[in-house]
Amino acid sequence: MFLRKLLSRENFLALALCLLVIALLIATASLSPEWIYQGF
Repeated sequence: MFLRKLLSRENFLALALCLLVIALLIATASLSPEWIYQGF
């Protein structure tokens, strides 16, 4: 019962959104030096 409540639709969507934000942060952090130092 507890596991069923833990894996509800809302928690799954929240987890997916959190993973998407983390993936975007990692992707933009790895690309940031390219556009920061382009003007120098």
